[in-house]
Amino acid sequence: MSSECCLWGVSARTRRRGRAWLCALALCLGTLASAPAADAAVTIGQLPPGAPSPVCPVSGLDYLQPSVTGGNLYVAKEAGTITSWTTNASGAGATYVFKIFRRTTDPDSFQVIAHAPMHTLSLGMNNVSVNMHVESGDMIGFHESGPANSCAFIQFGDNVLNRSGNLADGEQGIFAPQNDVRLNLSAVLVPDNTMTLAVTKDRKQGTASVTATTSNPGVVSIVGKGMKKRSAKTIAVAGPVTFSVATVGKTKHKLERKGRVVLPVRVSFLPNGGDQSTQSINLKLRRTRPATPS
Repeated sequence: MSSECCLWGVSARTRRRGRAWLCALALCLGTLASAPAADAAVTIGQLPPGAPSPVCPVSGLDYLQPSVTGGNLYVAKEAGTITSWTTNASGAGATYVFKIFRRTTDPDSFQVIAHAPMHTLSLGMNNVSVNMHVESGDMIGFHESGPANSCAFIQFGDNVLNRSGNLADGEQGIFAPQNDVRLNLSAVLVPDNTMTLAVTKDRKQGTASVTATTSNPGVVSIVGKGMKKRSAKTIAVAGPVTFSVATVGKTKHKLERKGRVVLPVRVSFLPNGGDQSTQSINLKLRRTRPATPS
């Protein structure tokens, strides 16, 4: 209904004011409706539960934490993008270089995969935006330098690994444990939700198989009008998952009658902790008619 109809029977001045108000309201609601949703994300790593203390007096070390006795791991369980990292600093002045580490064939040796620009700490929470790809199994850590700082916090039973020096991207080195402490570092990981689709067809039966190869663990589903229903599948690791596609109802009758039909289907992938992605495809199914007996 137009604003003129809504305001019929009142003065022209009032109608003009009413139309202006309705336009402003519509613009506001349209802006809210079109605002993009925030990416779903998971947090890896941990921060101290209380006020941090400067327990790291030695400058010029690389740090990482491959395991913990409880709470969030410092390891990416899914491939994706690190969008920010955070530490709670006991004081200002020290510098951190956020790094991505990866295991090697030597259990004591770790390789630097990537690093972010150097950040000088300020007192309190430091939240730094980055854009860094990780694979499943990669670990977060940093290089610290400068005055004594709160690179870790007391946690009995945990072990931070460190080594003297500043490994560059592609370099690897042996790390040694520092007992009863946990790394003062967390990061936001947006899981990758990409997938690729492959289709094989059976012309004799008029059916198809759709294989989705995902970038992460999660849930994969397929739906389509005129398609036989299939249950969603949960996968524990990234990789291929296959659905058989067959027609039902009017679509099946059309395929039997004409020997061909276009079946629109949608394949969706929801990674653990991430956003769902969907791909639509039009399956051109054909069914070979049996030969007419002579």
